[in-house]
Amino acid sequence: MADWLNKIKTVSSTKGESAPESAKSAGVGCLAAVIAIATILTFLIAFGLFRSGHWIMGSFALLFAAIGALTSVLLLWPQKPNRL
Repeated sequence: MADWLNKIKTVSSTKGESAPESAKSAGVGCLAAVIAIATILTFLIAFGLFRSGHWIMGSFALLFAAIGALTSVLLLWPQKPNRL
């Protein structure tokens, strides 16, 4: 138990540059997953707006969803690891 608590203290006290690569990739993966979920919901909203005849609001929602999809793809793209 003490070893586990020591590991948590070590990771939480590090700066962003010296954090372990596994922690960085896990954080980026969680962020990409949240953005992907929001993007899917925005696509559904845009689809509903288009079906209702609200073309202008649907266009804005579709643009926002496309930006979210692009952001999640760029986050999931393999990054060059910062080797210390």
